[in-house]
Amino acid sequence: MTTPAISHVTSPATTVLAIGGIASAHAIALERGAAVVHVRTHAGHTALAADRYARVVDVSDVPVGVGQADAVLHGIGDLRPDAMLCLHDESVELGALVAERLGLRFASPETTAATVDKSVMRDRLDAAGLGTVRHGHVVDGQVIWAGGAPAGPVVLKPGRGRASIGVLMLTDAVEADALVATDPVAYDGFVVEERVIGVEHSVESIVTSVGAWHGVTAKQTEDAIETGHVHPAPLDAAARDQVLDATLRALAALGVTSGLLHTEVILDGRGVAHVVETHLRGGGDGILDLVRHATGLDLTALHVEDLLGRLDAMPAARDLGAASSQFSFPQDSGEVAGWTGVDEARQLPGVEGVGTIPDVGDVIGPDRASSYSRLAWAIATGPDAVSARARARAAVETVQPDLVGTMSARELGPAGERS
Repeated sequence: MTTPAISHVTSPATTVLAIGGIASAHAIALERGAAVVHVRTHAGHTALAADRYARVVDVSDVPVGVGQADAVLHGIGDLRPDAMLCLHDESVELGALVAERLGLRFASPETTAATVDKSVMRDRLDAAGLGTVRHGHVVDGQVIWAGGAPAGPVVLKPGRGRASIGVLMLTDAVEADALVATDPVAYDGFVVEERVIGVEHSVESIVTSVGAWHGVTAKQTEDAIETGHVHPAPLDAAARDQVLDATLRALAALGVTSGLLHTEVILDGRGVAHVVETHLRGGGDGILDLVRHATGLDLTALHVEDLLGRLDAMPAARDLGAASSQFSFPQDSGEVAGWTGVDEARQLPGVEGVGTIPDVGDVIGPDRASSYSRLAWAIATGPDAVSARARARAAVETVQPDLVGTMSARELGPAGERS
């Protein structure tokens, strides 16, 4: 067993074991007076400065699985945390193993597996009678369909993927069969799903020991890549109830009973809601900021306070209008030398935040391979969804990169990187 690297400072009485990243959540626990023991699972995860933690246990070089859980327990020694904070997809399976060993509140390993592996999730929903999407698993270069292949378009995606990386929209199951057969190793573990045509949404949930709240966010997508969000979704009561009912039934079937949660749902043209995936974390892309701007609820803070046993009642959501996050993508290729329009965008009506994504010196191009291909972001508020979305879109389109050394697609290569 690899011995994890450890650093120490003094701890107060209440101790939170934070497994994986999301530095902003760690900061909230510290602000509430807790000592935070950070388990570093991935080098790229966000974290606070090491001296802000009561202890840092680095298991990023230990293979995932029971051995990594053993390394965490060795690293914390005789410490007995009062609660566990784990909000990153790449860390929740480790979190489940550690929580089970320490008797801390968290989803079980079986439940956690269903939130990170789409094949497991689909099988669990089928077993509960909630399988509304035809699907198959890729094994040895073949698609093994559960209940028969669909007649129309399908989506091929990694079983454990995120940020739309590796997602392909295909004409039908025949094309999927032909494609996976070309490289059985590369496509092993992928999922093929019936492509549901409709409007994409997500449900942001906080389920605590004293109550729960669920809100619906509308998504904008181009192919499989999300280009914007607005909260609350502009839905009538019946449509909203369909989305929430599908979400709550799926969470129950998967065994999710508490936590900060994010569930993606497609509402088709008939008004039927289909669960795409669910996560033991809050929504990305600034969605939690949208909820805060539109309702006054800070879901991450509520989650942390509940873990610390300090949440006496769920606060009521307020109607503060709508909030939207919008993203732009590169239109040209080249090396980023700087940015134009950032300050101007921040001064536009209703704008709450503006930022750029590539660093100066990065090479960008117009290929949209995943959500990581984005150029800039903006968040804005307004009295309704239409105005909030328009304000955020105007702001993000004001931001433009200063490019040097414009390159051809061949020079850039397929992923927008220098070849």
